[in-house]
Amino acid sequence: MKPINNEKGAVLVVALIIVGLLAVIGTAVTMTTSIELKIARNEKVAQTAFHRAEGGRILAGRVLRSLVGGTAYNDGDSFEGNADIAVMDGDFEMEEIGDPDTASDSPDVQMTGSLLANVNVDKLDVSPLPGSSAEFASGYEGVGKAGAVQIMYHIDSIGSTSSGAVSEVEVEYRIIPQ
Repeated sequence: MKPINNEKGAVLVVALIIVGLLAVIGTAVTMTTSIELKIARNEKVAQTAFHRAEGGRILAGRVLRSLVGGTAYNDGDSFEGNADIAVMDGDFEMEEIGDPDTASDSPDVQMTGSLLANVNVDKLDVSPLPGSSAEFASGYEGVGKAGAVQIMYHIDSIGSTSSGAVSEVEVEYRIIPQ
């Protein structure tokens, strides 16, 4: 065989192959980056919804403590003068578990604006504190140990975002009236 001494165009072919490989690598990197950005955005949105639900749970505890402490609310009143926090049901601390209202349909406390959370609170139980009895130290300090009760509530808080992410937090909350 006679060797080919005409190599015109070989450099062009090699350059085209290298450009093609670089294009494939660039496309793969771009696709990976866009997927990672979407994952990060979804994670941020989910965390925002969770933090809003958690904020609703914390707020419900504050509202319950103020109600048990003697503060009265009418339906639709704002909480502590904040227009973004409304007590939708002024006597919700008296609702028993199993009431037909829910956090999504008819919340007891509603957070609007940038907060976006709905909260439902139901009373579970009123009982003596553990370790107390009617006989123990009766008359001690005027009321005795029998005066200590606990009120158990079920708090259901649903936080949401404008993009449609929803997170729900449910807790049991105990209040010991003073």
